[in-house]
Amino acid sequence: MKKFKVFCVIGKSGSGKGTQVELMKKKLGKTHHIVNGDLFRAFIKSGLPFAKRIGEIVNSGGLPPAWFSAYLWQGELIKFNNPKVKTAIFEGTPRRVWEAELLDDVSEFMFSSKPIAIYLNISDKEAKKRLLKRLICKKCKQPVPYKLIDKNPQKCSFCGGPVIKRKDDDEDSIRKRLSWYRTDVLEAIKYYKKQNRLIHVNGEQDVPDVFSELWRKLKRKI
Repeated sequence: MKKFKVFCVIGKSGSGKGTQVELMKKKLGKTHHIVNGDLFRAFIKSGLPFAKRIGEIVNSGGLPPAWFSAYLWQGELIKFNNPKVKTAIFEGTPRRVWEAELLDDVSEFMFSSKPIAIYLNISDKEAKKRLLKRLICKKCKQPVPYKLIDKNPQKCSFCGGPVIKRKDDDEDSIRKRLSWYRTDVLEAIKYYKKQNRLIHVNGEQDVPDVFSELWRKLKRKI
């Protein structure tokens, strides 16, 4: 890839976005990885004005203000300064049509290219099953690989830190997330499809098979 490329990995909570992004990074090399969830969590810990309010929304499984989400990821791109890096991956962003349009504008201005979206599709039933079981590392925040959860792991396989359940992985929070996914995120997915910039991947396969399908289809676009 000679030209700077921007990718957006989108899917329901529990669809395996983080796992697939890590596999993509191994193939793509040096990558600027932007996770809005991480940006929100860092802001919540900052003690800055209305951080507590944002924390209440995030911890209840709600959707934070769209303008604030866009502000965070734009800040990450504006600070970006590494000529050796030729790709950026947004994990879980954009979540609305206007945010997808804004990301197009920013990406075109900064990198002279529009993003390619990768949609990891799983059913609501599968998402709920995964999220109710999900564990993350308290230290590095990496999710425990889904296949290891039934073995009742006590430590993170990445850094050795303790594993915990996320506060927002309860039934009520999951229901809220699936609801706004249908009303907001699906419209953004349709936007990319109309633009012929959407890669649709079956996210209910085993992890290697999901990535095999993802990479095969992505190579055709780049």
